[in-house]
Amino acid sequence: MINFKIHIRMAEKRISQKSASQFVGITPTVMGKYFHGTITRMNPAHLEKFCKLLDCNIQDLIEYIPDEELSKN
Repeated sequence: MINFKIHIRMAEKRISQKSASQFVGITPTVMGKYFHGTITRMNPAHLEKFCKLLDCNIQDLIEYIPDEELSKN
């Protein structure tokens, strides 16, 4: 499973979805999908801009959780 943590970094930096979408150059609808983790296709250019905006690495935005760990919980 892929776990999105963009919303956590945005909260830490106190950045709104509106200002993030303007910086990244995406619509509010697409921003909402990144924020809620429902995006199905990630654009590398968007991820790069998120990293610049949030001053972080890609690993801070996206986490891979193996299926074995999910079944243990």
